[in-house]
Amino acid sequence: MTMTTENANTLESIGVRMFDPNETMKVLVHNPMVYFSWGPSKKIYTIGRESDGWVKGIMLKVNGRKWKHFVLITLNGLDYYEVRLLNKNHEVIEVKDHDIMFTELVDVIDRLIES
Repeated sequence: MTMTTENANTLESIGVRMFDPNETMKVLVHNPMVYFSWGPSKKIYTIGRESDGWVKGIMLKVNGRKWKHFVLITLNGLDYYEVRLLNKNHEVIEVKDHDIMFTELVDVIDRLIES
């Protein structure tokens, strides 16, 4: 894993767009056995929340076999998800910024934190 100078506070500079966190959470919890195998905390952090409820990202604290800190999920300008692994200081350790479709999101996250 390579450290970058990004952190959760620099979302403006990486070109993410607003999205509805509730829709993304529906995708994540669609298979509860996989979701809960990540050991997620009950608190879901929203980054860049607007008054209409849209956000620039959601962040989960996880306790997986391979990764035990934060997972940041954003949506890029082409409507594909991007996943970043953040350490306890919210610094980006790894970016999976290839175009992740919503149907692939759970599998990508599961491979990053469990496999």
